[in-house]
Amino acid sequence: MRPLQATLEVLDGLDGESLAERWAVFEQTVWPRWLAGEDRLPWVTRWGCGVWSLVISRLVTPVWDTVARVRMSDWTRLLPADDPLIVSERRLEEVARECTIGGPSARLGARQLATKLMLVRGIDTLEQFREDDLLIAPLGRKGKNVLDVLLCDLGVFARTPRTGIERYRSIPRHTERELAVVHGVPEPFTEAVAVYLEAYSRRVSDRYPTLRHKAGALAHFFTYLREEYPQVTECSQITPAQARGFVPYATELARRRQRTVRRGDDQDRTTAYSWANEVRTFFSDMSSWGSEDESPLAAFAPSAVLLTRHDLVDTGILKARKRVRARMTSTVLDLQREMPNIRAFALRRWHDAEQTLAGAPDDVHAVVAERAAFWDWALIELLVTSGLRIEEACELTTFDVLKRTLPDGSIYYLLHIKPSKFARARVIPIGDQLGRVLAEIIRHVRGFYGTDHVPAIDRRDEHEKIPLPRAPYLLQAIRHPSALNTNTIRGRLRWISEQSGARNADGTPLILSPHDCRRVFASEHLNAHTPVHVIQALLGHATIDTVMIYAKLYPDQLVTDYRAAMRGLYSDVYGPDGTKAPTEQEWSEFTKGCSLRDMGTHVCALPTGEHCPRGLVCLGCGHAQPKKSALPVFRRMLHSHTRALERAHAEGEPAGQIAARELEIERIRSAMNRAEELTGDAAAALERAADVVSAQVS
Repeated sequence: MRPLQATLEVLDGLDGESLAERWAVFEQTVWPRWLAGEDRLPWVTRWGCGVWSLVISRLVTPVWDTVARVRMSDWTRLLPADDPLIVSERRLEEVARECTIGGPSARLGARQLATKLMLVRGIDTLEQFREDDLLIAPLGRKGKNVLDVLLCDLGVFARTPRTGIERYRSIPRHTERELAVVHGVPEPFTEAVAVYLEAYSRRVSDRYPTLRHKAGALAHFFTYLREEYPQVTECSQITPAQARGFVPYATELARRRQRTVRRGDDQDRTTAYSWANEVRTFFSDMSSWGSEDESPLAAFAPSAVLLTRHDLVDTGILKARKRVRARMTSTVLDLQREMPNIRAFALRRWHDAEQTLAGAPDDVHAVVAERAAFWDWALIELLVTSGLRIEEACELTTFDVLKRTLPDGSIYYLLHIKPSKFARARVIPIGDQLGRVLAEIIRHVRGFYGTDHVPAIDRRDEHEKIPLPRAPYLLQAIRHPSALNTNTIRGRLRWISEQSGARNADGTPLILSPHDCRRVFASEHLNAHTPVHVIQALLGHATIDTVMIYAKLYPDQLVTDYRAAMRGLYSDVYGPDGTKAPTEQEWSEFTKGCSLRDMGTHVCALPTGEHCPRGLVCLGCGHAQPKKSALPVFRRMLHSHTRALERAHAEGEPAGQIAARELEIERIRSAMNRAEELTGDAAAALERAADVVSAQVS
């Protein structure tokens, strides 16, 4: 009582008529000094008896900073068993026993956080929690995500759990008028921009990213007008000369706002010209739509066309586009060189984590490590083998795996892709690689929840700022029972590419992005001679021109023309007999060799003409049967590759290249073991069988 009486005496000496007013002054002045150790008042014990008495008895309602650094167990240990705070803490403790998220310290932090929030909010039961209450504590507070899970399990929130970043990023979608204000359009032009955005969303597209981009570009333009021509207060007063002056202004502004590595003044991106093009479209649409009867845009339409394409062509946009194409060419070539190493490194990490988990199945750290390594591999493989955009991958559900039956009874599977960029849905066939990735994802999600199905969860469209229907989304439960967001995917791809040691041609680290995987998908299919219109359909491009960008990156036509020229030179040197048709005996020998695909150390049983899904990595292929007579060769290969691996470790090669070398050693060792297990030479038997078949054909 003495500390309480002393605290009340201090409060009586502060400004304010009521206890609540004086308490507010106390929290702003006296209590922060004591917490900082600047003023150790004699009437306060080490955990503040006077303040504890006022807060815990609900005489005052503290702010978050007052209770943030308090050890809540000291504040609640003397409360009776029927106190609302103790009852709520006991309920959370009971439901936490069934929770698999977080460790003991995180669950304890969740219970203490709930008590602090109840004191700050002045509530007595968990059911009185609101969605915004979890935003009171700062981002990253220990136990917040676990508390969210526990409240969802208790039915306090009628949704699935969210991570901290999802709670803070759940910004509602702005209206067209709000977009004009949020992006900083100056007051004289706010109404014109708002009316235009409303008309554009009705007539052309209501995609939120498009509207935001237009609002931002127009905000830059009208800010420029306000700075350079303050006498202009209406759109109808703008002249073409004033509009053309925006291009150099935007160029300089874009240089200052580069998000990546700063380049020289002559290495501008196309950002400034994108802004200028939005301004040109704005005035063009205003002039066109404003000429209609009773159009709300008539009052804002300019008297003349302010910007044309010719005004932008001679301002450096062509050079900027060439630089963009050159960077894309360099990027795709770097990806073609480094992507196999990145994928091999991710696969190796997952396999190593699986082996560690198999040796210690009850180790929590091993479980978390295996889960993280799996998702690193799964995200890369899903994006590379499907060519999906990141938002399309995030919205995949188990309902999107479609099963179809052909007239001949054969079964195939398709993956349904929801409308995204161009509001058009599409389907892509599920091959062996993509099918394995989808199956592994479903298996891991089920294992995370301990169920026999992928549970339905809530998801929010991060681009459109709207909630999506609750559904069994595939990309969920990496560390938390919620959907993966785009930032998580980008972060995992960036991390795994850095850890693999991937490098660009100039020696800088190669940072893998989700769209890079899409580029790899397109270039690999082009190299495999997939028709361009098929690639366009698989990628969901609006036109075939986008696919042709990748076609220009690789000298396929150069190789084809070179081979044609060499055939002509061959004929000139060796005469017409050099390309004559083979005899029946020559053709028989050729057919036998091709049918078996004799590789010297093994025989491949894959029929001639069939596509090899392993990329001719024959020693790791299930179709290959090693020769028993090739055991000495395998041993020399194993010894040579092992020494090369040791040198790679000693020289500090990138982790991705080391992982690829390790996979080669595993393939050699597997082939050698299979050859040693043979009682006879199965490859020789296959060859004899092929001789019989060849004789019958003859």
